[in-house]
Amino acid sequence: MSSKILLQFFLLSVLIIISTIFYFKYVHKSNFELKIEENNQIVKEGENKIKKNLVKDIKYESYDNQGNVYIIQSDTGEFNDKNKDIIFMTNVNAVINFTNGTSVKLQSNHAKYNTSNNDTNFIKNVNLDYLSHKVRSENLDIFFKDNKLEAYNDLDYKNLDLSLIADKVEIDLLTKDAKIYMFDKKKIKVKNY
Repeated sequence: MSSKILLQFFLLSVLIIISTIFYFKYVHKSNFELKIEENNQIVKEGENKIKKNLVKDIKYESYDNQGNVYIIQSDTGEFNDKNKDIIFMTNVNAVINFTNGTSVKLQSNHAKYNTSNNDTNFIKNVNLDYLSHKVRSENLDIFFKDNKLEAYNDLDYKNLDLSLIADKVEIDLLTKDAKIYMFDKKKIKVKNY
């Protein structure tokens, strides 16, 4: 081979190597970094969306016209996208402190709490303690506008000398009067101790 051909081959090889280095260093790397940035942005947007809706260690406190206090707390809560007044809570504890010194204590796995009117739907493994009264159910709803509490689904009511199994109980929060219901024609089961 002549030296002229060898020189052309050498120059062509150097040109290809420089072009390849330039491509991978500037062109391909920029696209790669851009894709990484886009993916990171997507992840950050997803994290922000979760952070916007999920809240930890929640506590709400409100007072009614008679001076009674309602406090509800939970480990976590998630705001409803469609209605910002609604928050879905987990590991819930609540208490209603009445002005006469008594209080109602509530616990449940979950709750749907309305921040504008304090109405609350307690869901799954609901426990209510009030003086010597104990209510266990799968659902319990408090309607503050109507001053009413309703417990239903697998309802079990106990006090010092009575055990009762029914479908639903309604309690007036002002008068403390209770109404007990069965949805079908079965009779309410009552045990005296």
